[in-house]
Amino acid sequence: MSHNKPSFKQAQLAFAAHIRNPELHPKPDAIEERRMAIYRDLFINSIAGLLADSFPVLRSLYNDVDWQQLIRSYFKQEHNKTPHFPEIPREFVAFLKDHQQIDPDKPFLYELAHYEWLELHLDKHCIEVEKTAVDGSSLLNEVPVVSPLVRIHSYQFPVHQIKPSFQPQKPLDQPLFMVVWRDTNYQVHFSSMNPFSAMLLETLINQSTHSGQQALEQLAVDHQHPDTQQFIQFGLQTLEQWYAQDIILTTTK
Repeated sequence: MSHNKPSFKQAQLAFAAHIRNPELHPKPDAIEERRMAIYRDLFINSIAGLLADSFPVLRSLYNDVDWQQLIRSYFKQEHNKTPHFPEIPREFVAFLKDHQQIDPDKPFLYELAHYEWLELHLDKHCIEVEKTAVDGSSLLNEVPVVSPLVRIHSYQFPVHQIKPSFQPQKPLDQPLFMVVWRDTNYQVHFSSMNPFSAMLLETLINQSTHSGQQALEQLAVDHQHPDTQQFIQFGLQTLEQWYAQDIILTTTK
């Protein structure tokens, strides 16, 4: 009995290393080139298809050859450690974050991928949400409860406008605040925010003891607004809009 054959585990590792980076790792001797080529294409095409479905805008910016090259670059880096297909898009975003110079012609690549991933993440999220009836008085006098299916993020590029005919090369002068959320009918929505609205929503998410009025008063003081009552009335309109949109679901005392 020969003892020179690699163990099954070693054979697996050699096979996977070649699939991941054929230029660096030669194919296992026991597998003929024709069969190995089928495996290589099958793996890359399955990942490329999954990521194309997950990031349709990003995919639209590439021709077939360049898209495959981007996916091969991701595959080589060993970011894709997860055995779960739904987790692969998240790891792809992490790869682009770590390699933000991978495509100098698309400096927005990571931010666009992150923006598209947020939609995917919330669409597939297992949390169920319900809304209870509240009025404007409750939104001011009680603590507004923001849905757990709300994400707010700032971007340096106008990610919501990028398409093949519009690929900005320079960051915006001011950060873009985007809120992404899933409503009670399982629909995912996006909206840009002004800085005050973004700060108010961040306050409500992170501070679970302030009533709506207390949160608005604090923001008015922090930013030296000349008319606190006017600021609170404007803020109440925002809270009511968020409640109508399922960004706020209820209030607590």
